[in-house]
Amino acid sequence: MEELDGAVVRAWAVAAADAMAWSAARIDAVNVFPVRDADTGTNVRLTLGGGAAAAGRAPQSADAEEVARAFALGCLRSARGNSGVILSQYLEGFAAGLGDASHDVPGRAPGTDGKLLARALVRAAAESARAVALPQEGTVLTVARLVGERASRSAADGGPADQVLGVALREARAELRHVSAGNPVLRQAGVVDAGACALLVLLEALERALLAPTGQQPAPLTGAPDWLPVGGPRTGGRNAPGFGGTFEVMMLVRPSEPDAAVGDRLRTALAEVGDSVAVVGADDLWHLHVHTDLPAAAIEAGGAAGPREQVVVRLVEGAAAQVAAGDDLGVVIGTASPATAGWFATGGAVVVVQCPEAPVDAAHLVRAAADTGSDHVVVLPGTEEAAAAVRLLVDPDGGGGELPGVRVEAVDTAVGVLRTAVASLALLGTHGGAAAGRAEQARAALLRLRSCDVEAADGVGDVVRAVERLVAELPSAQAVTLQHAHPLRAGAAVLGALADRFPDLDAVPVGPVGSGPAWRIGVD
Repeated sequence: MEELDGAVVRAWAVAAADAMAWSAARIDAVNVFPVRDADTGTNVRLTLGGGAAAAGRAPQSADAEEVARAFALGCLRSARGNSGVILSQYLEGFAAGLGDASHDVPGRAPGTDGKLLARALVRAAAESARAVALPQEGTVLTVARLVGERASRSAADGGPADQVLGVALREARAELRHVSAGNPVLRQAGVVDAGACALLVLLEALERALLAPTGQQPAPLTGAPDWLPVGGPRTGGRNAPGFGGTFEVMMLVRPSEPDAAVGDRLRTALAEVGDSVAVVGADDLWHLHVHTDLPAAAIEAGGAAGPREQVVVRLVEGAAAQVAAGDDLGVVIGTASPATAGWFATGGAVVVVQCPEAPVDAAHLVRAAADTGSDHVVVLPGTEEAAAAVRLLVDPDGGGGELPGVRVEAVDTAVGVLRTAVASLALLGTHGGAAAGRAEQARAALLRLRSCDVEAADGVGDVVRAVERLVAELPSAQAVTLQHAHPLRAGAAVLGALADRFPDLDAVPVGPVGSGPAWRIGVD
């Protein structure tokens, strides 16, 4: 049996990422809580991948607590979805528990590693529950608490760490279906909780790391664990009551005034604009997650606490819906206008929002490209900073190749809301077409684009005359895109006037963007 030291935790991180790669599809299939978005396994796989990389960068001399903190922080930065956020906080609690317990458990006498591990598991369960605004029973939180309780009971007999964990895991697996049935949504769907499955896969990897010969990595898996469910939920079903926001918003925030209550303040602020709220923190960095119909309001709520980065907006349905629709093209769109994030995401894109305090960089785009779940991704950068970053990403000599097996293309002339909107309509307007052909359609649309500005917000006639001039320049125009700076007072009148004057021209309003001319108009 291995001692619970830094080498074991490092091996655990690698083994966990490997195990989740095998297990993700089965876990996705049973994901119905709190919403049926079928992505828990994928989200945890991406989360643990970032965590394992961070643990691998920890100094070789680091002890168990130090490597566990690196693992947790890597997961926090890489967290995807509610499940990834919760598990990253679980790992932060585990690391904190190792630190607390090491002061209480003297020396390394026989049996002390089991007690240390049990205390870390109890602390991890408590921290993960605190991350969620509305904790629900019958979920990963219940199973985390169960593992901690059973580990504590086993550790009281003085058993080693691997034995303590093994007993707790066997009992948790045996009770998983019963625990999940305590949640009405899971009971109706006839499935176990996907997040709980992910947690047990994570902890099984720790058990294998403890059992591996000293200094060796546990043998990699050759398939998903046999106990994982095969097949999905019963047809029909529903989301959990009170859960139903259209968009998922995630962001990193560095609080300007960090204190013990910052997490609670952020949870309260996000709960006012959405549901499925999870807020986790390590050091001075916090990761926020919410499902909402008001993505701009959620982004603003995060910004009230401090500088934001890695702000991502997407449909809650996410990549699963695109795959179900037979669409093989992933789309990443950048914008500096939070108010347009929902508009861009509605078409199925992963939207990266550039806030004033932090430019979008290549790492943000790599993350978003991975989030599409596609092996062919087109990036519409939206801003000059993101355009520079994506050029590095697609250039093999400039730092490309960060997504093995994924082809990344850039339509780097898609800068600014209007041009990005026109390119996105070309990309996303026809799902299921050849990916390469659709990227070329976006480039061609931007080459054809004719545009102008109108300063009068209520100038219906001014807008119509501007469109007349643009159509005269491009008689083959089929669509007019109307970027507006402020909430539309004359929107219906403008759209009606354009429909009367140009009945064959599709009019698409985009905004409000919050700045710039009252109208920025483009025809293609």
